[in-house]
Amino acid sequence: MSTVMIAVAEMSISEQIEAIQYARSNSDWFPANGGTEKPFRSRSGIRMLYCWQPSTGRHAYLNCNTDMLMTDEESNLAL
Repeated sequence: MSTVMIAVAEMSISEQIEAIQYARSNSDWFPANGGTEKPFRSRSGIRMLYCWQPSTGRHAYLNCNTDMLMTDEESNLAL
């Protein structure tokens, strides 16, 4: 049995659920619209890309200048 399987077997159900939720919330982000979304320049001059996280169904804007996801407040100010 692998170490990961042993660690999971020793977790309580609530710990396993938390681990799954954590993994989903930290999974990859992809360009939205089936990958057809293109970066654009906002009114404030920031290059942004609308992204989607399939594991959670969340959408967010990526700041292409800093390579970081923007909060809703930051993206609203930039747009």
